[in-house]
Amino acid sequence: MILDNKRKLSGAERRKYVTLRRQFRKPVIGITGNLGKTTTQEMLKTILEARGKVLRNRQGFGTWSNNIKTLDKLSAEYDYAIFEFDYQRGDNFAEILRLIKPTIGIVTNIGEAHLSYLSTMMKVALRKSEVVKYLARGGLAILNKDDELSSALADYIPTKNIIKYGLSHSCDYFASDIKQVGPAGIEFKLNGKEPVSLPLYSTMDVYSFLAATAAAVNIGFELDEILHVFRKNFVMPAGRGRLHKVGRYYVLDESYIATPRSLSKAARSLIGFKAYTKKLILVVGDMSNAGVNVEDQHLNMGYFLSALPIDHLITVGEYASYIGQGASLIRSRKKKIHPVQTINDVLSVLDTILDDEAVISLKGVGSVAVHRIVKYLHTRSGEKDQIMH
Repeated sequence: MILDNKRKLSGAERRKYVTLRRQFRKPVIGITGNLGKTTTQEMLKTILEARGKVLRNRQGFGTWSNNIKTLDKLSAEYDYAIFEFDYQRGDNFAEILRLIKPTIGIVTNIGEAHLSYLSTMMKVALRKSEVVKYLARGGLAILNKDDELSSALADYIPTKNIIKYGLSHSCDYFASDIKQVGPAGIEFKLNGKEPVSLPLYSTMDVYSFLAATAAAVNIGFELDEILHVFRKNFVMPAGRGRLHKVGRYYVLDESYIATPRSLSKAARSLIGFKAYTKKLILVVGDMSNAGVNVEDQHLNMGYFLSALPIDHLITVGEYASYIGQGASLIRSRKKKIHPVQTINDVLSVLDTILDDEAVISLKGVGSVAVHRIVKYLHTRSGEKDQIMH
């Protein structure tokens, strides 16, 4: 998400925030990236709250104004502070980063770039990840090694205190032998030896766990404590992979804004349930950040989805209908495509296709749609909604 900021701080405001930050001698974590910021923040909050009080900005709101509001609350009342940063044009955002000066900066991902273009792309990457450029003295940068631009930041930032995470055994924190086990989540080995089982439904969320773990260990948490707290208290954020169980139905809530990358994530998460249910249903709305050729981007996404073993694709909205058209380019008797315009239409389709059991993934349709579909399933099955964790 790219946002413009017109507001400038006055000299008095700037001095106030400098004083607030200097007086706060406890860990300050800054998180940025294209995908996974809010999930990483929620994971860290869950872990850190086992020992103290956490100040953080609202989930999914990494804007300049929301970070200023959070900075305004910084005080000795808190033991930790977490800031989430969207990439924003202009000097104003660099200014707030200079004021916040995280002690730990996490970059979840920026994007891949062919090495021949790396020099040009690094300029963009550095602007998008200034959270690690403005680390406090002696600060720690936590970078995604599997994301080309994020990993390459190591050669362009002032700190040499760097931890890398990913799926490669060369990482400081890595996950291997990953296995999706449907409603039970994901199993993997941490750093090749520690068996881990977590209520996550996407490999992308494993990356968030690795980043959060790296930060928590650096702050002083033991791995056993992290895993215990995580298993006991963590629930995926609403709209970003939270799983609901209603009778014999599951709803995978990925309802937050759909982008090409996040829709791909939601579809792959749904496929992880293939062996555990009789029917996979993907409900998707219009994508944002789809570039100039919006129709083509939606068609291309549909073509990608056409190769996946999804039984029913329900598209909601004008541009989402192009996803359905793209998905129909590879004909399949098993896959049915339903273009609709409203959530009422979605409920009507569900009425005709639901039978014994199913997993329904919702992407880019908003929280109201989740509420209405869960309520519909409750009425249909007579069972209450359970949030899985």
